[in-house]
Amino acid sequence: MPGTLQDFAAAVNNVIAVNRDAEQGYRGAADAAKDRPLKELFEELTLQRGGFAEELQAAVKDLGFDPTHPSGIGGVLHGAWMTVKSLVSGHSAYAILTEVERGERWCIKTYRESMATNLPPEIRSVLDRQFAKIEETYKRISELRQASAPPPPPEPPSREEVMAHKSTPKPEGTDAAPPAQSDDERAENEARGREERAKDEQRGREERAQAGDSKHAVSIVEP
Repeated sequence: MPGTLQDFAAAVNNVIAVNRDAEQGYRGAADAAKDRPLKELFEELTLQRGGFAEELQAAVKDLGFDPTHPSGIGGVLHGAWMTVKSLVSGHSAYAILTEVERGERWCIKTYRESMATNLPPEIRSVLDRQFAKIEETYKRISELRQASAPPPPPEPPSREEVMAHKSTPKPEGTDAAPPAQSDDERAENEARGREERAKDEQRGREERAQAGDSKHAVSIVEP
């Protein structure tokens, strides 16, 4: 067994801190969750992680040492759990579970690193038991996240499907777009239109003139 707290201080204090981080993170997740079963799960895990931290602190004190930073590493939340704690209501269950899963991965990483160091048997037994429960929680959170995932967006059509759609003949009666005209064709059509309009106007003038002559015509009566 190490002779001073410095021999295992970093390992133990990091685990205590990550549990305090998780405690605050799960409290924030419980506040943000709208689903009642999910909210109750987060509230349960809030109490669990607070209990883990207290259990480790008591185990260290039983060995005659005082743990440092009992409320987290320097009082600052790790980024993974900080995101969870800052969640506000309105987030989907999937979004909340995604952040919680990230926080749990950080917990697992911290425990593994600490358990790889030289620890007193009393501390190691506590860590082994807590770590097993954290792994169970991580698996459960991961399953809940996958179950709450939104459906994937539809896949875009393949190149073959696009080409097949373009080559499909249009149904009968479908108006096809007129072919593009050249500048010469467009000018010729405009000139033809002006000529037709001029003819129409000339016919109109002639018809009006004939109508006017008939109004002023004098009837000749033989004596």
